[in-house]
Amino acid sequence: MRTLTRCRNMLVHPRALGVALGVALGAAVLASCTSDLPTAFRARGGAFSLAPASGKVDVCHKPGGQAGILEVGLDGLADHLAHGDYISTLLVSHEGGQPTDAAHFVTISDALASAAASRAAAGETVAAACRITILVSAGTYQGTVGTASATLEHFPMIVDVPDITLHGALVMALDAHGRATGVSATGEESVLTPNVPLPFVNQISTPIIIANGHPGGTAGNGLVVEGFVFQSGNLPIVGPAGGQAILSLRVTGLAIRGNRVEGGFTESIDLRASSADVIENHLSGTAGTCDMCLAGPGTFNANGNRLLAGGIVGIVVSPTNSLTVPPSVEPYVLPTTADAWVDIRNNEVRDHLRTPVGVGIRTDAVGRGAPNVHGFIHAVVQDNLLVNNYFGMMAHGAFPVANTDSRGDVDMTLGGNVFQGSCQTNLYVALARHLLGLGQPNAIPTPLPAQNSTFRLTLNGDVNWNDAWFYHPAGLNNTLVVDGTEIANGTRQFYDPVGCPAN
Repeated sequence: MRTLTRCRNMLVHPRALGVALGVALGAAVLASCTSDLPTAFRARGGAFSLAPASGKVDVCHKPGGQAGILEVGLDGLADHLAHGDYISTLLVSHEGGQPTDAAHFVTISDALASAAASRAAAGETVAAACRITILVSAGTYQGTVGTASATLEHFPMIVDVPDITLHGALVMALDAHGRATGVSATGEESVLTPNVPLPFVNQISTPIIIANGHPGGTAGNGLVVEGFVFQSGNLPIVGPAGGQAILSLRVTGLAIRGNRVEGGFTESIDLRASSADVIENHLSGTAGTCDMCLAGPGTFNANGNRLLAGGIVGIVVSPTNSLTVPPSVEPYVLPTTADAWVDIRNNEVRDHLRTPVGVGIRTDAVGRGAPNVHGFIHAVVQDNLLVNNYFGMMAHGAFPVANTDSRGDVDMTLGGNVFQGSCQTNLYVALARHLLGLGQPNAIPTPLPAQNSTFRLTLNGDVNWNDAWFYHPAGLNNTLVVDGTEIANGTRQFYDPVGCPAN
C-alpha cells in the first residue's frame, strides 16, 4: 500500500520525509489565480551578506562528534582544520580587494573544488555534518566548455558531494499569487553565461550545473541552487538550441529556487532519478523539448514557477528515462519498476504553441528509452494557470515500443486549475503516444499504444469530461477511469492540424 503525506499543501512521498534541505521553502501555496497578470510584487527570501566580520570565517566545528557552525579568527583556523573542522561559508566575487585566504575565491569552480576537498577529507560522501554555502556576489560569471582560466568558469560545474548551497545575488520578486516574476527585488543578479553558445552534439546538451550521484560513490545530495540567472548564449530565442541550465541524476534533496533561466536551452531544468523541490523559478524561451523535465524514480514538488513561451512541453513528468548523458556522468541503469511522485501546484505555464503537440503540463506513462520499465506516476496537479498553450494538459502513453511491455500507470488528481485559450483542447488523454490518437500514425518515432496500463483521473470540476479528448482503443487490456467511472473503449477528438477548433 502506497500512501501520501500532505505537508504545507505539498505532496510528499514517505521516503522523502527524512531528507532535510536545511533551508526554508517559502510561503505556503496560495489559492488558484483569478488573473493572468502579476498584480503585485514581493521579494522571495532575503539576500545573504557578502561581508563577513573582518578576519573571521565560519567553520563546521565537530567537538565530540556534535557538529555546529562556529565563527573563528583566521589566526585560529589552522588549529580547527587540523582537528577535522572545515570552512562552511565560501565567498566568490570578481570585485578587487578581496582577501587572499581559504574562504574567498574568484570563480565558483574553485570554490566548489575547495568544498569537494573538504568533503573528501571529512569522509562525507552522501551526507554531511554541516552544509557548505558558497555565496556568489552580483556580477557576470562567464564559463567555457574548454580550458578554464583564473577568472573563467569551467562548464559544466559538477556537484557530486553532499549538502552544498550555491547562493547567487538574485532575490526573486513574486507576484500576488506567489509566482516568480523574473525580476530581482534588489536589482542585483549573479549571471552564469558561456563565452560561446553551449553546444548540443550527438543528442547531448552541455549543462551549466550538474548534480550527480556516482553509482556506489559520492553524491550531490541536498544541493541548493538559488538566486542565479542562467544564459545559454543561444539568442535570440528563435536561434539554435543548446545546453541545459541544470541537470541532475541519482541525487536526493535537491532544491532549485528563485532562479531565472533565459532562452535557448534545449531543456532548462532536467532532473532524472532524483528528488527535488523546484520552486519560484522563472523560465522563458526554452528552445528544445521541455522547460522542466521531471523523470523518476523520485519525488518532485514544482511550485510557484512561471514558464513562458518555451519548449514542446512546459512541465513533463515520466517514471524514468534512458536518455544520453554528458561524458562526465555515468549512464543510468534502468530499474524494473519506477515511481514518480509529483506535486505540480500554483505554476503559470503560458504560450507553449509548438505544433503538433505543444502542451502546458504533460504526464508520460512510458518513459523514453524505457519501454520495459513498468512506470507509475502519482500526480497532484492543482491551482495552476495554463494560458494560450496548444494543449492545456495531456496524459498519454508516451513512448511505447513494439515487442516490449509498454506498460505505464497514471494516477492524476486535478483541482483549481485555470485554462485560458487552449488552441486544441484543455485536456487530452491517450493510452498511446499522443500522435496516434490525433490521426498521425506515420510520425517518427512510430506512435504506438500502451498496453496493460491504467489511467485514473480525478478532474474535480476543472474539465468537463464531455469536452475532453481521449483515445482508448480496444484489445490492449488498458483501463481508463475518470472521476471513479470506467470509460468504455473509444475515441473523441477534433484535432485541426492547420488551425484551432472552437472551444
